[in-house]
Amino acid sequence: MSSTTTTTTTPPETIEVAGPDDARAPPPSDDPIPSMGRALTDAKFPGLRKEFNPTLEYEPVGEKGAAKMFRAKPEGKPYLPGQPRIRLPQAPGPDRQEDPSSNHPNRTAFQGESLLRYLEKCHTTGPLDSLLPLTRYIFVQTPSYTHVMPLHHQRCHAREIKVAEHPGLHLLWFYEMVFIKPVPAYFYSGAFWEYLEEADADLYKACLGFMRSYYMLIQYQIDYELACELRLIPAKDGTAGGERPTYEEWCDFIEPFARVGDNHVSRRYHYGELRLTRLNRVALLFKGNLAYFHIYPQWGSFLEHTLAPIITIFAVCSIVLNAMQVSLASMEVENEMDTTVLSAGWRKFLDASLWFPVVVMVSIAAVLGVAVLGMGLMGLRDLWRGNLVRTKRKKYGDYDAGTRSHGMIW
Repeated sequence: MSSTTTTTTTPPETIEVAGPDDARAPPPSDDPIPSMGRALTDAKFPGLRKEFNPTLEYEPVGEKGAAKMFRAKPEGKPYLPGQPRIRLPQAPGPDRQEDPSSNHPNRTAFQGESLLRYLEKCHTTGPLDSLLPLTRYIFVQTPSYTHVMPLHHQRCHAREIKVAEHPGLHLLWFYEMVFIKPVPAYFYSGAFWEYLEEADADLYKACLGFMRSYYMLIQYQIDYELACELRLIPAKDGTAGGERPTYEEWCDFIEPFARVGDNHVSRRYHYGELRLTRLNRVALLFKGNLAYFHIYPQWGSFLEHTLAPIITIFAVCSIVLNAMQVSLASMEVENEMDTTVLSAGWRKFLDASLWFPVVVMVSIAAVLGVAVLGMGLMGLRDLWRGNLVRTKRKKYGDYDAGTRSHGMIW
């Protein structure tokens, strides 16, 4: 008795390879926070996965629909979400007649220019971008956007979180404080991102980089709760008392921004946290400005920080000169007096007066030498580490390089 075996042939699985212009996001990972090493330099923004504010639209207008207008929907409010000072045209609806002048070219052009001026003021970082190339070899900053500690760990370093709307202060830290810019409510709108991509490419890159930084700031539930407490995360409708997204909803919203590569963000957001003291020194040395940003904008405070090292140098020099004067005086006394008539105690005091100032001067020289050597070694280490991180990220695609360490000053 013979048996017949039927063999079923399974066709090979087709694997699609995304080209350089393919903006589709890779399939979502099982990890709540995917590894930065899987990000690509050329990865584009795939678009919002979750939209919290659908009250805006970017649609063709006019008879032929050749032009597109960014405006509020009929059920929305005629201004930018979260910012009533910036008015927007509003689409007609069942209970609202269209204003004939709303589509007038002059009016729409003026509103568009006003909106872009406001967005540039709130999100571009031109002065900071011009300083960052100067930090490659002196006052080095880590060239990695993952060099950011989550919010809860900022407090572990005794840093007070200062909420600042100025884009040039976002993620700058100064001793026991760090500046963080809140997320604007209009970033919740998919229509806004469509409009911004076509309206201004540089501004679009700055906004993408800003949102990518929040992927690093909010990594845990405690970070999210702290962000809500500090009003860093807006309500869905942009109002003060509105409902905020849950942590799960926020993770769905922010995840597409983590996929954006460095080629699609502004220079500022190739970096994470930046040290304000170093930026101030770079601005003074290379730009001729007193500082990049004055924490205390008064001459007394500025001179206090500027003159402190100079006064220290003068104090050290004064100690050395006094020690030299004591040694010379001791030598003169020894030459003029007959030491044989002095008691043993006075002879020991004279010897101590001669050699103790020498010991003081040698000790000061040793301390200064060690301090200068240590600062030089730390500077060389920062330079080596900065260039190593840059090489790993650009040459080998290692986007975990430069990730902010938790606690070590090195």
